[in-house]
Amino acid sequence: MIERPFWLQRIEQAWGEAPIVWLSGVRRSGKTALAESLDSDKVLFLNCDLPGIEGMVADPEFFFRSCTKPIVVFDEIHRLRYPSRVLKIGADLQPF
Repeated sequence: MIERPFWLQRIEQAWGEAPIVWLSGVRRSGKTALAESLDSDKVLFLNCDLPGIEGMVADPEFFFRSCTKPIVVFDEIHRLRYPSRVLKIGADLQPF
């Protein structure tokens, strides 16, 4: 795996400025690998390509209130039925 200390630092810095950080780029550029390399003690990584994730976040308020990690990463969030709703509720509940 390629280490990306610059991008990890930028993500951490962005989390200090806003409750949502959007990582975008062309296909196969390493976005998922970068997200998976974040500190697993603080980050819950969810692959939204998996069908079970939709059910897990069906009630976003319950999901975020019961989440045991302070940071949630949604990989392929566009696969969810209402991705903007999930993000809005998560941002609203984030103590910022």
